[in-house]
This record gives sequence, C-alpha cells and structure tokens, in this order.
Amino acid sequence: MENIHYQYWFMKNEDITYGKKPKLIEYFYDSYNLYNASKAELMATKLLDEKTIDKFLEGRKKFDLEKEYYEFYNSPFSFITVENDKYPEKLRNIYDYPYGLFYIGELPDFNRAVSIVGARRCSAYGKKMALELGEKLGLNGFTVISGMARGIDAYSHRGCLDSGGNTVAVLGSGCDVIYPSDNRNIYEEIVASKGAVISEYQMGASPVALNFPRRNRIVSALSDIVIVVEARDKSGSLITADFALEHGKDIYVTPGRVGDSLSTGTNKLISQGAGIIYNIDAFVNELLNYYGQPKSELNRKKESLNLTAEQKKVLCMFDEYPKSLATALEESNMDYLKLLSTVLSLERLGALSEVFKNNYVKMI
Repeated sequence: MENIHYQYWFMKNEDITYGKKPKLIEYFYDSYNLYNASKAELMATKLLDEKTIDKFLEGRKKFDLEKEYYEFYNSPFSFITVENDKYPEKLRNIYDYPYGLFYIGELPDFNRAVSIVGARRCSAYGKKMALELGEKLGLNGFTVISGMARGIDAYSHRGCLDSGGNTVAVLGSGCDVIYPSDNRNIYEEIVASKGAVISEYQMGASPVALNFPRRNRIVSALSDIVIVVEARDKSGSLITADFALEHGKDIYVTPGRVGDSLSTGTNKLISQGAGIIYNIDAFVNELLNYYGQPKSELNRKKESLNLTAEQKKVLCMFDEYPKSLATALEESNMDYLKLLSTVLSLERLGALSEVFKNNYVKMI
C-alpha cells in the first residue's frame, strides 16, 4: 500500500476535527504511522478523548484503503496534504494550517498572489473596482484569489478570467459543491482556464455559515496582499483582514464615501493603517516594480474600444457613481434622442452599465 492511500484515508476521516488533524500528523510524523497507531499511543497524544479514539479506531477498520482511493482517483478531483512537497509553503507558515486541500483544476505556485474580498451586496462602484482589479492583476501575471461568493468575490474572479489571467476560488463547502449556484459559469471557467477551486472541507460538504470564517484564513494565507473592496462593519471581509494582519500580509482597500454603510469597514481599515488604492494602474505598477514583470505574456488581452468622438464625450460625463439621463442631458446640451442613442451604444460595448432605471455608471 502506498503512502497516498493513507493520506486519502485521513483526508476522508470525519472523526477528527480539522484543527486536530495537523497536530496528530506532527505527533506521528505521517498518516501511515497514524493509521497503525494503537489505542494507547493515541491516548498518549492527549489530543483526543477516549470516546473519539474508539470511534476513530472503529472507522479505521471499516475503511477499504485501496478501493476508496481508486474511486476518488478516477474522479476529476485531486487532493494535496502537508505530507506532500507540493503543499503550498505559505500555508505551512500559519498556525492553524489545514492538513490537506481537495481541489479541481491546477494549483498555481502562489508566488504572485493577491486576494480580493468584499461585500456580497456591493454597489456599482464596488463592482467596477473588483472587475478592474481582477482584470489588471490577471493581465499582469498575478494569481487572483477570492471566495467565489456573490458580489465582490465573483466580480474579481470574472475580471481575472476575462483578462486571460489565473484565478483560484477557496470555498466554504466541498470543492464539488458550487455555491452559490448562480456562479456555476465562474466555477467551470476557472477549471477550464487551468485555475483551481480548492477547499479543506470534505467532498459534498454543505456551505454552512461556520465554514466561511475558517475558509477566510486560507484566502489570506495563500496571498501576498489582501485587497478589501467595500465592507460593512463586522463583515466577513474584515475577518479576512484580521487573518491578514495575523499572517503579516499587506492590506489595501478601495476608499469609500464617509457615511456609506458599504464603506464603513474599508474606511476603518484605512484609519488603522491599511494602504489606499487611489488609482488601479498606479497600484498595479507599484506591484510590478516590486515583483517584476510576469515571465510570459498572457495570450488574451482586452482590446481597446474604438469610440467615436461623440461616444468619448458622453462617456467622460459618467463615473463610478450612478448618474441619471436627466442629469447627463442637462450637462451635455445634446438632443435627448441623440444622447439616449449614444448611451445605449456605450452600454452595448460594455463601457456603461445601467445600475437602475435610466441611471448609468462608467465601466472602463
């Protein structure tokens, strides 16, 4: 029997909590020794109570090492544990590192990794920031990490995917459980583009609320920098920021308006010393000056829009905050039908987005 069989057995084990698994491996050195440990040896660790040990030993007897592993081997999923040299070094360096990760796709080396997190119910401004950050980081060879939640997470992945970049989703469910279900396209595109969807949770595990704070420590640990785009006070994004501080990561935020509930968390981080992204191009250039240019050019790049003079004039009237057609009409001195026609043409090109009826924001 190969060592990988014992690793898979321990990955599958549900008698031992996620937090205790690495400690048992530290004590027994590897899963093979743990598999062959006696009750007395397990008791000597002082990590488990007798009831848990009895349940653990009973489950071990029933587990068919070879059969179980080869059933998993023939699936599209993979796993990696701390017993493997390819286990991400950044994870080894945190206090409560996971014993292993299930994943689908291809794990990157995480050498140039930036995580982007933020509000699920984000504003049009937050959406624009997340899309642009994901796109420009992906285009310049950075791995974008997020949690595939609605809102900022999803837009960060989407921006990176659209640039041809590499992105990793860390789930609070099993990596075979697509949550939320309306992000199925993002999940499938991540896998198809040779990114990765990862989770420390069992295959089939439901996305229960308690999983997400624990998931956030992995998002932080795998990245070099954590970016928070819009966060309410006491939000999950601030939990990720707390982990980032604990892990010694740099934190950056996109600032928001004072009094806006979606900016309470990010503005508080600024008051605590977080870096401010005042210009995305300048921020990415700063990272490139530190990390160097990517080793290879990405195959796909967004083509510049070829706008008419009239389209450029109208586009300049909009920014990341919603503006009504009535206001734009007053500012432009254009004929209403001409203005409407130009705005609709810009919307088709993806340069403007209607966030609510007759109110538009700039998207490029």
